[in-house]
Amino acid sequence: MTYATECFSGQCGLCNKCNINTECSFKEIKQKEMKREEDLLKLIGKNYMEEIKDRYNKNLKKWCKKYGYKDPFCYGYAPEKINETFTGRNEKYKIIDKKHNHVCNNTYCRMMYISSTSWEQQKKYCLLPIYKNINEDKYLCGPCSTNDSFKI
Repeated sequence: MTYATECFSGQCGLCNKCNINTECSFKEIKQKEMKREEDLLKLIGKNYMEEIKDRYNKNLKKWCKKYGYKDPFCYGYAPEKINETFTGRNEKYKIIDKKHNHVCNNTYCRMMYISSTSWEQQKKYCLLPIYKNINEDKYLCGPCSTNDSFKI
């Protein structure tokens, strides 16, 4: 899809600037660093991936309920900034408070993204709670930020 010009307000809802969650923007994510996740997805199989999705969705629901998160515009009591320390480095992240086209950098989260339908990729993933690293181009989802994403 191409657009003649971009709007000035950023609120028309019709131009490319307002529609960041297009199929093209999500294809860019997939092309970057998803090869490893595609290979792992082939190895673990569809049944195990469904178990992972179910576990993640339960933990995501629990996380959203705990913080009152509804969507990026209304993120409730979710912390605006977090310090992620379980990798050994003290990295600072800030919540994204608008629709986005980012996927968590966790390998399992990326595998779930790849195994999702194109509708889910365009409509669901743009509303998930995502934190962006302040210094780098890295992302964490809400449950991964608390290390609760795949607990049983």
